[in-house]
Parts: sequence; C-alpha cells; structure tokens
Amino acid sequence: MNCLFTTTSPKNTKYTVNSAIMTTRQFIEAVEFTFGKGLSVYSETFLKKTLARRMDEVNVVNLAGYLDYISGDHGELAELSETLNICYTIFFRSSIDLSLVEEFILPGLIQSRQKNNSDTLRIWSVGCADGPEAYTLAMLSDKVISDRNYHASVMVFGTDISLAALAKARLGMYDANMVQQVRLSYIDRYFTRKKSTYSVNDRIRSLVDFSQGDITDPGYSSPPAGIFADFDLVSCCNLMIYYNHDIQQMILEKLYQSISRNGYLLVGESEQLIVEQSGKFHQFSPYGNVFVKH
Repeated sequence: MNCLFTTTSPKNTKYTVNSAIMTTRQFIEAVEFTFGKGLSVYSETFLKKTLARRMDEVNVVNLAGYLDYISGDHGELAELSETLNICYTIFFRSSIDLSLVEEFILPGLIQSRQKNNSDTLRIWSVGCADGPEAYTLAMLSDKVISDRNYHASVMVFGTDISLAALAKARLGMYDANMVQQVRLSYIDRYFTRKKSTYSVNDRIRSLVDFSQGDITDPGYSSPPAGIFADFDLVSCCNLMIYYNHDIQQMILEKLYQSISRNGYLLVGESEQLIVEQSGKFHQFSPYGNVFVKH
C-alpha cells in the first residue's frame, strides 16, 4: 500500500512525498528542505552507493524509511555526512605520478622560480584528508632541494573539510599500513618509528600548513594562509569524481585560477577525462595524471 511521507522543516513548513516510490532526487530535496543539508553536489552514482551502505547499516529497506530514521536520530545525519566525506589516502599513493613530480616537475619548477628571483615553491594539497598526500609532497620537495643543493624552500598547504581529519594530520602519526608504499630511504629520512606507529619528523611537519576548506563552497577559493594562491603545483586527487558535473567544473575553475602560469595539476586516474575536456590544461606526459596549465 502506498502512503504519504510528510516531514516538517524547522520553519514548520511541510514536505510531502509518496514513501513507496521515493526517488533519490526526492530524498535529496527532503533532506535539504528539512535539515538544510546539501546532498545535490554529489554524483548520483556515488550518493546512491553511500545511501545503500548507510541504509544497510541501520537496517532500513527504502529511502523513506531512512529519512524517517534520520528524523528520529539526528546523529545519523552526521554519520551520513562523514561517510560522504571520503578521507582515505596513503603515503606515496601514485608511484608513476610522484616519480614524474620528483624527477622532472620539481627540479623544473625550482629552476624557473630562481630565474624569476623567487626561491619558494608553493604547493596545495586539496582534500588532504589526514595528511599523507601533503606530507608526501613536502618530503619529495625537501629531498629534491637537499640532494641537488638547490637554494630553495617549499611551503605546502593542506586543506580538507573535516576538522577531525585535520587534527590527525597535524599530529603526523600513522599506522604501518599507511606507509607501505614508502621507500625505506624515505622512512629512515623522514619518519620516527615507535612500535607500529610512524611519526612524520618535525622538519617535514614544519613545511606543511593545514587548514579547513571546502572546495565545493562557492565562496571558497584557496587556503587562507596561501594569500594570493599562485601555486606551482596543486594536487586534487580522487575528489572531483564524487561530485556532479557542475561542481566538478566549479572545482576545476578554482584550481585553474589558483595555479601559476605553466604550473601543474595532479589528479586521480579516473579524473583525467574531466581535466582533458576542460581545455584548460594539457597532459605533461602520456604516462600518469599530471597536467600543465595553459
């Protein structure tokens, strides 16, 4: 039997839908109407998978039931939000891309900076989660500068929407499974090991500034500490794929504006086509996912 599901917003206006045939779009509208939580920014495929996992977790069979569950348990909305905020990453995640960065891109950027009477590399890790990517880029930069005797420095900015993830990032302490792809030379050089915990050393931690930032917020452009952007390298890996087309384009435009002339953008493999179709960048190499700003 079909029935009507009615929910009331904080302003006491009502939103009504047929519960038996509630669609994902209707669920999104009901959540935004009732709780002010925006879900429409996400890709529908990703959102459906996430909702299915949460519904299975709380043992409800349809979207109307899940909406009812959220209405009775406000903690569940926070759980859904956390699940939508992908925080998984590890150190040295993409070996091909990072090899390009280490061997070609960073040396070229440093030399270009020095020709323009500037000795500081500026790097932004967007959606940095709990820090491995930002620290990886700081380690690569530090090693290139030290090993090649460049008179240069590096500033890495890591941003994420999750305050909990950023708090962990600032601690710089990780389990062994997070550093499985790190070469032993980097482990010895940049980490302190205590039992199964690996701590990023103070030198590398001092090179990274972590701050909260939501790249999907129309009012947000770049890290506050970054001041005027002008980043030599921006890494935004495996983030755009979770959002709808309009949000992807907004993110890409922000990244384009934040990158210095002839600067570089590093993305995930599944995001390569998004960048190529924008016409704003060209691929640095046929291998990997590093792009150069036009």
